[in-house]
Amino acid sequence: MQHARCTIDNQVWEAERFAALPEPELENMRRNLVCAECGEFAWFRRASRHGRPPHFCAHHLNTCGLRVEYVAVGEQRDDATIQEEELNAGDSIIVHLDQELGGQIDVAEIQRPPTPGVGTGGRTFVVPGGERETAQHFTMRRILLRLVQSPAFRNSNRQVVLYRNATEVLVAGAVRDVVAGFIDITPERHANRQMLYWGPIASAGMTADGKLWLNSSDRHQGVSVAIFPEIVDEFLQMFGVNDLEELTGAHVLVAGTCYYAATGKPVIWCGSSRYIVVRRYRDARLQADV
Repeated sequence: MQHARCTIDNQVWEAERFAALPEPELENMRRNLVCAECGEFAWFRRASRHGRPPHFCAHHLNTCGLRVEYVAVGEQRDDATIQEEELNAGDSIIVHLDQELGGQIDVAEIQRPPTPGVGTGGRTFVVPGGERETAQHFTMRRILLRLVQSPAFRNSNRQVVLYRNATEVLVAGAVRDVVAGFIDITPERHANRQMLYWGPIASAGMTADGKLWLNSSDRHQGVSVAIFPEIVDEFLQMFGVNDLEELTGAHVLVAGTCYYAATGKPVIWCGSSRYIVVRRYRDARLQADV
C-alpha cells in the first residue's frame, strides 16, 4: 500500500513522505497505523537495501476494498487448514517445546486494485499433501496459525498443554484462559503470569544491552516482546531474518511471563528460541529480499 492512516494526527500518509519523518517521530507514529479504509492494524516498512521502496501493509477486514489475499507458501507439514483441524476439535492440544524446531512461515501478500464500495480479494490456504500429525499433537507454529485464522479458537474451551520437557508442564488450561492476544492484556489478569501471548509486530529494534525488542502498536496495549541477548542470533537465524524490517507486520506467539514496566508498558520476556514463533508477511508484487 502507498497510503495508511496514523491515529495520532488522523492523517493519511504517503509512504515516501512518511519515510522522511525524523527518526523518533517515525518510530512513534509507526506504532499507530491503520488501514485508511477499514481501520485495521497496518505497518510501515522502510526501503530495503535490495531496492524495495518504503511502503505500508495491513491486515484488512474481509469487506475492505484494499483487502489482501494471503496465499500460504512453504508451510511445514504440521500446519493445516481450519477445516482439517475441526475434525478433531474435541481433542486436547499437546505441544512439546523441547521438540520445537522453529523456522519461518513466510506468507505471500497479494493486493488487488480496490473497487469503490466493493470488497475484493479473499484468502486461499494452499497446503501440500502428505502425512499429517494427529490433530492433538500441535506445534507453536500450528497454534499461531489457528489463532490468526479463527476467532472461535481464541475463545474456545479446548485444552492446551505445553511441556517444557518430557515431564514438566509449562502452560496448561483452556485456550481462552491460557492464551491472550496483545489487545486483551490487562494488569489484573496477566501481570506476572506465565502463558501464551500473541499479536502483531509494528516495529523491531535492538537496545544497547543486546536485547531484541518486538514492539506492538499502541492499539494493542503497546506490548513488547523482549528477546534475551543470548538467543538473539539464534532467533534471527531460525526465522531467516536478515533485516529487522522483515519482522514488521508479523504475528508472533510467545510462551513467557508478562511484566509491567514502571511506565505501565507490558513486556513479555522470551528466554528460549523454542518458546517463540513468528509468522511473517510479504507483498508478492514487490521485489523479494534475498
